[in-house]
Amino acid sequence: SSGINAEWPLRPGLTSMYTANLTAHLTLERSFNHISELDDLLKQHEYTWGLITDRNLESMMKNHGNNKYGALVNRASKLGSLQEGIDRVKDGKFVFIDDSSVITYNFKDSCRSLQTFTGKFQNQWAFGLQMNSPYSGVINDLILRYRESGWIVSKFDRWYKSGKAASCTSSVGSDTKFDLPILSGLFLILAIGAILSVFVMALEILYVAYNDCLRSKQSFLKCLKMRLYLMPNLVVHESE
Repeated sequence: SSGINAEWPLRPGLTSMYTANLTAHLTLERSFNHISELDDLLKQHEYTWGLITDRNLESMMKNHGNNKYGALVNRASKLGSLQEGIDRVKDGKFVFIDDSSVITYNFKDSCRSLQTFTGKFQNQWAFGLQMNSPYSGVINDLILRYRESGWIVSKFDRWYKSGKAASCTSSVGSDTKFDLPILSGLFLILAIGAILSVFVMALEILYVAYNDCLRSKQSFLKCLKMRLYLMPNLVVHESE
């Protein structure tokens, strides 16, 4: 009597998906020298960095209460233009510090650069009007209305995606990794499969024990005990 395992059809798919996610994680996370904060630049020696001089960002970093940002400015390469920063990044081993919107737009056609959002020194854009201008309330109301409706975000997305955009491919396939809810769902399916396999195996043992008692004319309980005793060694006694 051959055993029935309801779990085996689930194993190849789950193993493949988990292995693919692990491969993507190990490859993508280690393909770059991971720099998630501006402070990380001071802790490494592989990359140099720079920013455009006489800009608002440079001033904010210099005058910040944390001396690390001042050290970043002092040790940074002083760039004369945006194009110089773009060229040095494309040459390699260089980190260009600038506004996220500027970097997102100018590097959208590059597959060899990695953008990191630090969440620091965010510039606020505004309209400059005369004091007590009658248009202040009207403009504020319109901006708030457009922002709530998503119109401003849609215009930013259109601006970022306009023009030439690179289609970057990876040698390891898709670079989309499974997040925690998806992985937990996969393990839930595996647990259900394991429970189902135990249930099916129990039905099989009961069925085979029932057939044994019909052939041997013994009690069902005695045949069941014999099957449970023989099961660990996969020894099946069949009467000829």
